[in-house]
Amino acid sequence: MEYKLIYRAYSHAHLLSRSNYIRDREEDEVREARIETQSADEARDWSNNLNAFAAKGFVVRDSGALQMTDNIVFWALLEKP
Repeated sequence: MEYKLIYRAYSHAHLLSRSNYIRDREEDEVREARIETQSADEARDWSNNLNAFAAKGFVVRDSGALQMTDNIVFWALLEKP
């Protein structure tokens, strides 16, 4: 058996929230669209990373997320039989 632990850190600001200090509705819509795009890109990045290991024969044994001050860290323990 072979094991690997992989992880990626992502910003809270881009994954979870919007700024509360928006002065203008149009600016709010632009910022929201940018955050949604970045969140989708980061989710795709994590998924692509897992898929790359799956193509090499690894399976996910366990996974989760750790909340840090400014980041969320996604992790996965991979196993190759």
